[in-house]
Amino acid sequence: MRISIITVCFNSEATIRKTIESVLAQSYTEIEYIIVDGASKDNTVAVAREYESHFQEKGYAYRII
Repeated sequence: MRISIITVCFNSEATIRKTIESVLAQSYTEIEYIIVDGASKDNTVAVAREYESHFQEKGYAYRII
């Protein structure tokens, strides 16, 4: 069974890394992680994109909306 984890954020550059790394630290293998960004004006989306390969390596579905 796949579990979806959704993070809704806006201008979260200072905290999004900790949130993403928390998801990556999970041991459950059937995870879908979705970040819903509210048109941030800072580098939130750029930081989130840095982690795409990490999610790919773990086999987790990863989307940034």
